[in-house]
Amino acid sequence: MPVVLPPSAGYLGKSRRRISASGLVTWERCPRQWHYRRRIGLNDATNPEMIIGLVVEDALCGLFIQRFPEDGTVMPGLAEWVNFSRQENGLGKISPNGEVIISDLESISQWMELVIPSLVGEVQRLLQARWDATQWKAAGRDIKEVKDERIENLLRGGIKLQLEEVENCFNAGGGPHLKSYRNAGDPFTVPAPCWDEAPVNPGEDSNRTAVAGFEKSGDVTIWEAWEIARPWVKDPRIAAPQRLFHPDGWAAGEMDLVHRWDGTVRICDIKASAGTSGYSAGLANQLRFYQWLWGITRTHSGRPSKGESGGELSGLEGWYLNGPHRKIIDLLDDKTLKSESARWKNIHEQMTLSGLHPTHLAPADPAPWLTHSPGGKALPVEDEQEAKSLTCKRCTAAAFCDAAPEKIQAKALASLTPPELGNPENLVASLVPKAPCTMISEIPQRLNVKGEVKGQWGPLSNHYGEEVRGATIVVGSTNVTIEEMGAESFGEIPSGTELALLDVAPGVWRRMTRLYLDEHSSIKPANDVEDVEFTRLGLIPTKANLSGQVVSRGGHSGVNARGKPWSMSTCHIWDGESVVEVVAFGSAITRTFQKLQVGDIVRILAAELGWRDGVPQIRIDQRNTRLEVKE
Repeated sequence: MPVVLPPSAGYLGKSRRRISASGLVTWERCPRQWHYRRRIGLNDATNPEMIIGLVVEDALCGLFIQRFPEDGTVMPGLAEWVNFSRQENGLGKISPNGEVIISDLESISQWMELVIPSLVGEVQRLLQARWDATQWKAAGRDIKEVKDERIENLLRGGIKLQLEEVENCFNAGGGPHLKSYRNAGDPFTVPAPCWDEAPVNPGEDSNRTAVAGFEKSGDVTIWEAWEIARPWVKDPRIAAPQRLFHPDGWAAGEMDLVHRWDGTVRICDIKASAGTSGYSAGLANQLRFYQWLWGITRTHSGRPSKGESGGELSGLEGWYLNGPHRKIIDLLDDKTLKSESARWKNIHEQMTLSGLHPTHLAPADPAPWLTHSPGGKALPVEDEQEAKSLTCKRCTAAAFCDAAPEKIQAKALASLTPPELGNPENLVASLVPKAPCTMISEIPQRLNVKGEVKGQWGPLSNHYGEEVRGATIVVGSTNVTIEEMGAESFGEIPSGTELALLDVAPGVWRRMTRLYLDEHSSIKPANDVEDVEFTRLGLIPTKANLSGQVVSRGGHSGVNARGKPWSMSTCHIWDGESVVEVVAFGSAITRTFQKLQVGDIVRILAAELGWRDGVPQIRIDQRNTRLEVKE
């Protein structure tokens, strides 16, 4: 069961709250690095390698959902994914490159040779489009460095590994599911996507029926072996998340490939590399995290009711395309897996606390940076302290982390220092805010209020288009909207007239004061609360005046739960002491904001104070916020 419906977990469904395999790998590398990258969203400058893997994976997944003609007619030399991808961007179709009749494994290989050039061309087109849309590019890097030969080599690696599966399936007589395929098509609860079949959304029954091309009896054919060996992959036609979700919502994982043809399940992860870098150290934890999620979602309520099980989980594999190399990761035994899952739960609890208050910050504990031989085999570490410093050297927050090695921090700071300032000490001195600006660390965090809560604790839409619950707190003639920080992130409002709202986050939305509640907030009868300092409703801070240097850029866009498009542009500013995210939504994305570059010195006046997943987020108000960029 490769995907399930997300549970009703609200805020835990958001990537900065939920623990994912990639988030776990980052935490294992260094918890402080996770805080900067995941909790407050600090980005790295984009280099070509960051997007190559994503696009090549999409191309391979699109290729693996191809079905050949069942009647022995010629197969055009073009993968359907190519024209699907082009039409998604409003482009016309391209013509096939020759044709071939699929009759054996060799003819499938011949077809692959025909389609590779157009696959390479489409990957390159997408790489260029994504590169052009990237707001912050690594200095001295360009997507034009990526030659066709490099992309072709990666695609060939994935094709070779998949054709090994087809050959093994053929030699095994089609495997134990052959009869089921012949009787009624793909038998699994979540079938392998196919261009010739309607997409199956998470949680839906597939309603697959018998497919022409499967024999009634006799030996397996190569056409059948290709169909049976096609793995589950993410269906590019489905916009909804295609993931495994923990029943309680605090963890999720998105897999690349799931093979089920041999009567068991193997989870495979695609890596667009040879596996020689230090990042390969995370593969085992990533795949074992999937092993755990797979096991606990077998009885998930979001599973479809029809279909066969793929069998027991029998293997974990990393597919390194540059080689290619198939790295086998040992499954954890039940006892070890139980221990690891408890550790992961503890890590998640630490994640939710990191940044909640200024004193709560994930520890700086870098793991040694491990180099690997091709195929992801770790090489011995000769100097552990030096290996740890290499992890710090590659951290996007090396300039801001108080635990970074002195030389590494100095080098990172030097890269941020404008030539006219001479040295990092002058930069830090120049960033000390001048009135009316304040230090980022002085942004109001949590406060306590009391009053009468009125109105139904019911649904309203927040700025991300999420359905959250809200009400109003009233004292005299003053009233303030209270709402959940994210969907289902609080709970029910207790009964009572005079209530104390504790550890709530102040902010503003659409120029109206807001108080945000999350799992760290609480509400009690006011009479039960002693020795607590309360803030008057009319004195709730909602604005921020900040200054600093832009140290990161980013942005996102999408479609919300109501089907409406949204967009946001972000930057992070550093004032010599702390870092905070600044975001502009939709029409608030002004030309000045969009032109911001890393290194710019800015002042942001009368910005709105907001929150995202428990940490402050400064928001641009199109009418009232003033953004000044130092020339």
